Amino acid sequence: MSAVPSKMPLQGLFGEYAAGPFYDEMFAAPDEPRPHYAKIFQKLARMMPSQFEERRKHADLSFLLQGITFTVYSDGRGTERLFPFDLIPRIIPSSEWQRIDRGLAQRVVALNLFLQDVYGKQRIFADRQIPRALVYSCKHFMREVIGIEVPRGIHTHICGIDLVRDSKTGEFCVLEDNVRTPSGISYVLENRAVMMRTFPDAFQAYEVLPVNHYPPNWPASFAAFLRAEETTLKLCCSRPASTTALISNTVSWLNKWASSWLKGAT
Repeated sequence: MSAVPSKMPLQGLFGEYAAGPFYDEMFAAPDEPRPHYAKIFQKLARMMPSQFEERRKHADLSFLLQGITFTVYSDGRGTERLFPFDLIPRIIPSSEWQRIDRGLAQRVVALNLFLQDVYGKQRIFADRQIPRALVYSCKHFMREVIGIEVPRGIHTHICGIDLVRDSKTGEFCVLEDNVRTPSGISYVLENRAVMMRTFPDAFQAYEVLPVNHYPPNWPASFAAFLRAEETTLKLCCSRPASTTALISNTVSWLNKWASSWLKGAT
Protein backbone atom coordinates (compact mmCIF):
# COMPACT_ATOMS: atom_id res chain seq x y z
CA MET A 1 0.00 0.00 0.00
CA SER A 2 1.27 3.46 -0.84
CA ALA A 3 2.30 5.83 1.90
CA VAL A 4 -0.55 7.69 3.51
CA PRO A 5 -0.09 11.32 4.60
CA SER A 6 -0.50 11.58 8.36
CA LYS A 7 -2.78 14.56 7.90
CA MET A 8 -5.31 15.15 5.13
CA PRO A 9 -7.25 18.43 5.22
CA LEU A 10 -10.95 17.74 5.47
CA GLN A 11 -12.86 19.10 2.53
CA GLY A 12 -16.01 18.59 0.52
CA LEU A 13 -18.08 15.85 2.09
CA PHE A 14 -16.03 15.84 5.30
CA GLY A 15 -15.63 19.60 5.61
CA GLU A 16 -17.69 19.83 8.80
CA TYR A 17 -17.04 16.33 10.13
CA ALA A 18 -15.93 16.11 13.74
CA ALA A 19 -14.82 12.80 15.20
CA GLY A 20 -16.48 11.93 18.49
CA PRO A 21 -14.99 10.40 21.66
CA PHE A 22 -15.72 6.89 20.36
CA TYR A 23 -13.97 4.50 17.99
CA ASP A 24 -14.18 5.94 14.48
CA GLU A 25 -14.23 3.43 11.60
CA MET A 26 -12.61 5.81 9.11
CA PHE A 27 -10.45 8.17 11.14
CA ALA A 28 -7.65 7.31 13.57
CA ALA A 29 -7.49 10.98 14.60
CA PRO A 30 -8.87 14.30 13.31
CA ASP A 31 -7.86 14.77 9.65
CA GLU A 32 -6.12 11.37 9.75
CA PRO A 33 -7.91 8.52 7.96
CA ARG A 34 -6.91 4.99 8.83
CA PRO A 35 -4.49 3.49 6.25
CA HIS A 36 -7.09 1.15 4.73
CA TYR A 37 -9.53 4.06 4.31
CA ALA A 38 -7.07 6.44 2.64
CA LYS A 39 -8.09 5.69 -0.98
CA ILE A 40 -11.81 5.91 -0.43
CA PHE A 41 -11.37 9.01 1.71
CA GLN A 42 -9.62 10.79 -1.13
CA LYS A 43 -12.49 9.94 -3.49
CA LEU A 44 -15.20 10.93 -1.02
CA ALA A 45 -13.47 14.12 0.01
CA ARG A 46 -13.78 15.43 -3.54
CA MET A 47 -17.56 15.05 -3.45
CA MET A 48 -19.90 17.79 -2.32
CA PRO A 49 -22.63 16.90 0.17
CA SER A 50 -25.26 17.49 -2.53
CA GLN A 51 -23.58 14.96 -4.84
CA PHE A 52 -23.42 12.36 -2.08
CA GLU A 53 -27.05 13.00 -1.16
CA GLU A 54 -28.07 12.42 -4.79
CA ARG A 55 -26.37 9.02 -4.80
CA ARG A 56 -28.00 8.14 -1.51
CA LYS A 57 -31.43 8.94 -2.94
CA HIS A 58 -30.74 6.68 -5.92
CA ALA A 59 -29.84 3.86 -3.53
CA ASP A 60 -33.01 4.38 -1.47
CA LEU A 61 -35.10 4.42 -4.64
CA SER A 62 -33.55 1.14 -5.74
CA PHE A 63 -34.52 -0.51 -2.44
CA LEU A 64 -38.00 0.99 -2.61
CA LEU A 65 -38.70 -0.19 -6.16
CA GLN A 66 -37.64 -3.72 -5.25
CA GLY A 67 -39.79 -3.71 -2.13
CA ILE A 68 -36.80 -4.27 0.14
CA THR A 69 -38.34 -3.42 3.49
CA PHE A 70 -38.56 -4.82 7.00
CA THR A 71 -40.97 -4.49 9.91
CA VAL A 72 -40.06 -3.47 13.44
CA TYR A 73 -42.37 -5.35 15.79
CA SER A 74 -41.73 -2.92 18.64
CA ASP A 75 -43.18 -0.14 16.51
CA GLY A 76 -46.86 -0.01 17.45
CA ARG A 77 -47.74 1.29 14.00
CA GLY A 78 -46.65 -2.02 12.44
CA THR A 79 -45.46 -0.22 9.31
CA GLU A 80 -42.78 -1.45 6.97
CA ARG A 81 -39.57 0.53 6.78
CA LEU A 82 -37.13 1.02 3.97
CA PHE A 83 -33.93 -0.95 4.48
CA PRO A 84 -31.33 1.43 6.00
CA PHE A 85 -28.32 1.79 3.75
CA ASP A 86 -25.08 3.71 4.29
CA LEU A 87 -23.09 4.67 1.21
CA ILE A 88 -19.93 5.04 3.28
CA PRO A 89 -18.52 1.52 3.07
CA ARG A 90 -17.25 -0.32 6.11
CA ILE A 91 -13.81 -1.56 5.13
CA ILE A 92 -12.36 -4.53 6.98
CA PRO A 93 -8.70 -5.27 6.12
CA SER A 94 -7.91 -8.83 5.04
CA SER A 95 -5.88 -9.63 8.15
CA GLU A 96 -8.72 -8.53 10.42
CA TRP A 97 -11.34 -10.40 8.38
CA GLN A 98 -9.30 -13.63 8.49
CA ARG A 99 -9.30 -13.45 12.27
CA ILE A 100 -13.07 -12.83 12.32
CA ASP A 101 -13.63 -15.70 9.89
CA ARG A 102 -11.68 -18.15 12.06
CA GLY A 103 -13.48 -16.98 15.19
CA LEU A 104 -16.95 -17.30 13.66
CA ALA A 105 -16.20 -20.79 12.32
CA GLN A 106 -15.02 -21.83 15.78
CA ARG A 107 -18.13 -20.30 17.34
CA VAL A 108 -20.49 -22.20 15.03
CA VAL A 109 -18.80 -25.47 15.99
CA ALA A 110 -19.09 -24.53 19.68
CA LEU A 111 -22.79 -23.68 19.32
CA ASN A 112 -23.51 -27.05 17.74
CA LEU A 113 -21.53 -28.87 20.42
CA PHE A 114 -23.48 -27.00 23.08
CA LEU A 115 -26.82 -27.97 21.53
CA GLN A 116 -25.64 -31.54 21.08
CA ASP A 117 -24.80 -31.69 24.77
CA VAL A 118 -27.90 -30.04 26.26
CA TYR A 119 -30.11 -32.29 24.15
CA GLY A 120 -27.84 -35.26 24.78
CA LYS A 121 -25.71 -36.28 27.75
CA GLN A 122 -25.91 -32.84 29.40
CA ARG A 123 -22.37 -32.91 30.71
CA ILE A 124 -22.37 -29.12 30.88
CA PHE A 125 -24.94 -29.32 33.69
CA ALA A 126 -23.15 -32.14 35.50
CA ASP A 127 -19.90 -30.15 35.39
CA ARG A 128 -21.80 -27.10 36.71
CA GLN A 129 -20.64 -24.87 33.88
CA ILE A 130 -24.17 -23.61 33.29
CA PRO A 131 -27.14 -23.89 35.68
CA ARG A 132 -29.69 -26.39 34.42
CA ALA A 133 -32.51 -23.99 35.33
CA LEU A 134 -31.06 -21.38 32.98
CA VAL A 135 -31.60 -23.66 29.98
CA TYR A 136 -34.77 -25.41 31.09
CA SER A 137 -36.51 -22.11 31.81
CA CYS A 138 -35.91 -20.88 28.26
CA LYS A 139 -39.17 -20.91 26.32
CA HIS A 140 -37.40 -22.14 23.20
CA PHE A 141 -35.82 -25.16 24.89
CA MET A 142 -37.60 -28.25 23.55
CA ARG A 143 -37.58 -30.97 26.20
CA GLU A 144 -39.20 -33.32 23.70
CA VAL A 145 -35.96 -33.33 21.69
CA ILE A 146 -33.77 -34.54 24.57
CA GLY A 147 -32.18 -37.83 23.60
CA ILE A 148 -32.88 -37.48 19.88
CA GLU A 149 -29.73 -37.83 17.79
CA VAL A 150 -29.73 -35.53 14.78
CA PRO A 151 -27.77 -36.48 11.63
CA ARG A 152 -24.05 -35.88 12.01
CA GLY A 153 -24.69 -34.03 15.27
CA ILE A 154 -25.56 -30.82 13.42
CA HIS A 155 -28.40 -28.98 15.13
CA THR A 156 -28.03 -25.70 13.29
CA HIS A 157 -26.83 -25.59 9.70
CA ILE A 158 -26.93 -21.82 9.24
CA CYS A 159 -25.98 -19.33 11.91
CA GLY A 160 -26.63 -15.62 11.71
CA ILE A 161 -24.13 -14.04 14.11
CA ASP A 162 -24.46 -10.31 14.68
CA LEU A 163 -21.22 -8.44 15.31
CA VAL A 164 -20.66 -4.97 16.74
CA ARG A 165 -17.53 -2.98 17.47
CA ASP A 166 -16.59 -1.95 20.98
CA SER A 167 -17.05 1.82 20.98
CA LYS A 168 -13.78 2.34 22.88
CA THR A 169 -11.36 -0.28 21.58
CA GLY A 170 -12.80 -1.00 18.13
CA GLU A 171 -12.66 -4.74 18.79
CA PHE A 172 -15.43 -6.83 17.24
CA CYS A 173 -17.82 -8.43 19.73
CA VAL A 174 -20.74 -10.81 19.28
CA LEU A 175 -24.07 -9.10 19.88
CA GLU A 176 -26.21 -12.21 19.46
CA ASP A 177 -26.35 -15.63 17.83
CA ASN A 178 -29.32 -16.34 15.57
CA VAL A 179 -29.45 -20.11 15.16
CA ARG A 180 -33.19 -20.91 15.14
CA THR A 181 -34.38 -18.96 12.10
CA PRO A 182 -31.42 -16.86 10.93
CA SER A 183 -32.20 -14.39 8.19
CA GLY A 184 -30.68 -11.36 6.57
CA ILE A 185 -28.22 -12.72 4.01
CA SER A 186 -30.39 -11.38 1.19
CA TYR A 187 -29.96 -7.88 2.57
CA VAL A 188 -26.18 -8.37 2.46
CA LEU A 189 -26.32 -9.44 -1.18
CA GLU A 190 -28.65 -6.63 -2.26
CA ASN A 191 -26.61 -4.16 -0.25
CA ARG A 192 -23.56 -5.16 -2.27
CA ALA A 193 -25.45 -4.96 -5.59
CA VAL A 194 -26.79 -1.47 -4.84
CA MET A 195 -23.39 -0.29 -3.63
CA MET A 196 -21.74 -1.46 -6.86
CA ARG A 197 -24.30 0.45 -8.94
CA THR A 198 -24.38 3.68 -6.98
CA PHE A 199 -20.81 3.89 -5.72
CA PRO A 200 -18.50 1.89 -8.03
CA ASP A 201 -15.55 4.02 -6.90
CA ALA A 202 -15.33 1.95 -3.72
CA PHE A 203 -14.72 -1.22 -5.72
CA GLN A 204 -12.24 0.36 -8.11
CA ALA A 205 -10.00 1.33 -5.21
CA TYR A 206 -9.94 -2.03 -3.40
CA GLU A 207 -9.85 -5.78 -3.98
CA VAL A 208 -13.22 -6.62 -2.44
CA LEU A 209 -14.09 -10.20 -1.57
CA PRO A 210 -17.21 -11.41 -3.40
CA VAL A 211 -20.45 -12.43 -1.67
CA ASN A 212 -22.41 -13.75 -4.65
CA HIS A 213 -21.24 -17.32 -4.03
CA TYR A 214 -23.76 -17.68 -1.21
CA PRO A 215 -27.01 -18.39 -3.15
CA PRO A 216 -25.69 -21.48 -5.01
CA ASN A 217 -23.73 -22.72 -1.98
CA TRP A 218 -26.73 -22.54 0.33
CA PRO A 219 -28.90 -25.27 -1.28
CA ALA A 220 -25.79 -27.21 -2.35
CA SER A 221 -24.71 -27.59 1.28
CA PHE A 222 -28.13 -28.96 2.23
CA ALA A 223 -28.15 -31.32 -0.74
CA ALA A 224 -24.71 -32.63 0.19
CA PHE A 225 -25.87 -33.17 3.75
CA LEU A 226 -28.94 -35.08 2.62
CA ARG A 227 -26.92 -37.28 0.27
CA ALA A 228 -24.36 -38.02 2.95
CA GLU A 229 -27.03 -39.19 5.35
CA GLU A 230 -29.14 -40.93 2.68
CA THR A 231 -32.05 -38.92 3.99
CA THR A 232 -35.07 -37.90 1.99
CA LEU A 233 -36.83 -34.69 2.84
CA LYS A 234 -40.27 -34.58 1.25
CA LEU A 235 -42.17 -31.36 0.76
CA CYS A 236 -45.91 -32.05 0.60
CA CYS A 237 -46.72 -35.06 -1.58
CA SER A 238 -46.61 -33.53 -5.02
CA ARG A 239 -42.92 -32.68 -5.00
CA PRO A 240 -40.10 -35.12 -5.81
CA ALA A 241 -37.97 -36.66 -3.09
CA SER A 242 -34.80 -35.00 -1.75
CA THR A 243 -36.35 -31.54 -1.84
CA THR A 244 -35.03 -28.94 0.56
CA ALA A 245 -37.88 -26.85 1.91
CA LEU A 246 -37.59 -23.16 2.72
CA ILE A 247 -40.39 -22.38 5.14
CA SER A 248 -41.23 -18.79 6.06
CA ASN A 249 -43.79 -17.13 8.24
CA THR A 250 -46.86 -15.16 7.20
CA VAL A 251 -46.87 -11.99 5.12
CA SER A 252 -46.58 -10.01 8.36
CA TRP A 253 -43.16 -11.51 9.10
CA LEU A 254 -40.51 -8.81 9.45
CA ASN A 255 -38.21 -10.58 6.98
CA LYS A 256 -40.77 -11.75 4.44
CA TRP A 257 -38.88 -9.99 1.64
CA ALA A 258 -35.66 -11.79 2.61
CA SER A 259 -37.43 -15.15 2.54
CA SER A 260 -38.98 -14.43 -0.85
CA TRP A 261 -35.60 -13.37 -2.21
CA LEU A 262 -33.93 -16.61 -1.10
CA LYS A 263 -36.64 -18.72 -2.65
CA GLY A 264 -36.13 -16.93 -5.95
CA ALA A 265 -32.33 -16.96 -5.79
CA THR A 266 -31.97 -20.64 -5.00
